[in-house]
Amino acid sequence: MDTPQPLYSAESVRELDRQTIAALEIPSIQLMKRAGRAAFSHLRRHWPEIGRLQVFCGGGNNGGDGYVIAALAAQKKIPVTVYACTDPQHLSGDAWEAYEYACREGVQVVNSLAELDTADANTLIVDALLGTGFSGELRSGVAHAVERIRKSPGPVLAVDIPSGLSADTGSAGEAVSADITVTFIGRKMGLYCGRGPALCGEVIFEGLGAPEAAYRAVEPLAMRYEADAIRRLPARAADSFKNQFGHILVVGGDTGFGGAALMAAQSSARCGAGLISLATRPEHLSAALTRSPEVMAHPVISGQELEPLLEGPSVIAVGPGLGRSPWSEQLLARAGRAEAPLVVDADALNILAEGRVLAGVRRDDWVLTPHVGEAARLLGCDTAEVLADPRAAAIAVQQKFSGVVILKGAGTLIAHDGGVDLINSGNPGMASGGMGDLLTGIVAALIGQHLPLVEAARLAVWLHGEAGNRAAEEGMRGLLATDLLPWIRRLVD
Repeated sequence: MDTPQPLYSAESVRELDRQTIAALEIPSIQLMKRAGRAAFSHLRRHWPEIGRLQVFCGGGNNGGDGYVIAALAAQKKIPVTVYACTDPQHLSGDAWEAYEYACREGVQVVNSLAELDTADANTLIVDALLGTGFSGELRSGVAHAVERIRKSPGPVLAVDIPSGLSADTGSAGEAVSADITVTFIGRKMGLYCGRGPALCGEVIFEGLGAPEAAYRAVEPLAMRYEADAIRRLPARAADSFKNQFGHILVVGGDTGFGGAALMAAQSSARCGAGLISLATRPEHLSAALTRSPEVMAHPVISGQELEPLLEGPSVIAVGPGLGRSPWSEQLLARAGRAEAPLVVDADALNILAEGRVLAGVRRDDWVLTPHVGEAARLLGCDTAEVLADPRAAAIAVQQKFSGVVILKGAGTLIAHDGGVDLINSGNPGMASGGMGDLLTGIVAALIGQHLPLVEAARLAVWLHGEAGNRAAEEGMRGLLATDLLPWIRRLVD
């Protein structure tokens, strides 16, 4: 297995910079030139036929990287113009040295957007306006430059981070949208969560020779898991039998929402659970049996009728299509007191947020799977607050309810007692109804197959997203949740 990738805050990366310079015993300008050369190398590799460059430089070290890139382009006889968002006479330190380096190579530097030629599709834009220290709102001069970059028809390479994106949280207002982001020394948290995945394009990491001792000395914000770092299910023995692989009970499907509970049951089945039960409204029974005869469907009209069904299952998934009726509250109240581990999703989370059912309950053996809106309701805050710092929100939900929390998004966050994990998996085509119900069933099935909760959450998020990616090869628009089911089965082994 590969190891997960640490994700750092902007402050931590600055400390990595300092430790790297000290360990390598080099002037800081040499590290800046390494960064510029690395970015320029990727620029040439991805766009070998590009006609000209426009490099947008700010006043800090990120701008200095941009001046180095411009100088390297001039050495290769590539037409290049720098737009200096900060008057070069106000530069200092390494940024000033990089500016002088560009001037020695004959780079044209302009201080006004009006003096910058209109970019065409053959013009590559290098965004070196703002680095990891940015937070808040863009200054007017930078905002105009960002707008110019956003309107450019050609490709965009962001140096370290797209300007306008928070390195710590992934939040952004007006920001550059890059095709490639070349980031240095440490992977920044904000590149992989919040708006980061939408704005960064392909993220390329360059360590620039930073020593391992520096990484060991700096605490990451989270750990990013890719497929090879995630524990998989073991192979099954030749004499396996169904009771070894979990009995999952899905509780949900209020009037009009029967499909959600059934999809959760189906995804559990396709993920390898040995037995699947479904507790739902009586009117959904016929459809459930027709659609999936392998599921043991039970009609329940009250929490009392649910009670005997709670004794056999090894995992209970509650919430898909549960609704917000008195029936819904009764079922959640009974399921929430069961001894089996729980996976809690959708309207079960909304009912939990209202505080009338399971008030004050904390469990170490449940997995909560909110999207951003549900997380906001669980925390009693606005959705904007969750979006402003998804990692902090995931931690807050976990601290309030205990267990494991999966905060769903383009960079899904898994908060647990040991820290925060991040998994980038999936695609925009999965923005359709029922996708979360599948994830609930997958998590439950993996817990039923004896994975610890955190490892079940990691594998479930990856499986769910990768199944979505495979299904989307035929097109993202019109992608349905049930299109993922065949892929879940293929990927789980």
